[in-house]
Amino acid sequence: MTTAAPRSRIRHQPDDADRELLNQLQAGLRLVPEPYAELGARVGMDEGEVLRRLRVLRDAAIVRQVSAIFDTRALGYESSLVAAKYPADRLFEAARIVGGHPS
Repeated sequence: MTTAAPRSRIRHQPDDADRELLNQLQAGLRLVPEPYAELGARVGMDEGEVLRRLRVLRDAAIVRQVSAIFDTRALGYESSLVAAKYPADRLFEAARIVGGHPS
C-alpha cells in the first residue's frame, strides 16, 4: 500500500470484517510476493477486497499508514526520542539543523 496525497476524511464505522483485517494487519504482513492476497486469505477476502477496505480505513483516518517497524537494537543501532521547542520564527532553521544530523 503506497502513501498518497492527503484526502478529505470520510466517516466510516468499521464492521467485524474490518476489525479482523486490522487485527491480522497488526499481526504483520508476511514477506511474500503478494502480501495483501496472503493477508486476505487469513481473513477470507480476496486481495482486491483487502485493498478496498484498507483504502476506506485510510480515508477515514483509522489507518494512517502501513510501514515496516525495525528492531533497531537487532540491527546494531542506538536510538533516542528527543523533543524540542522552538519559537515559530525559528522553526525552519531548527528543522534544517535536526534534518542535517547524520543519522
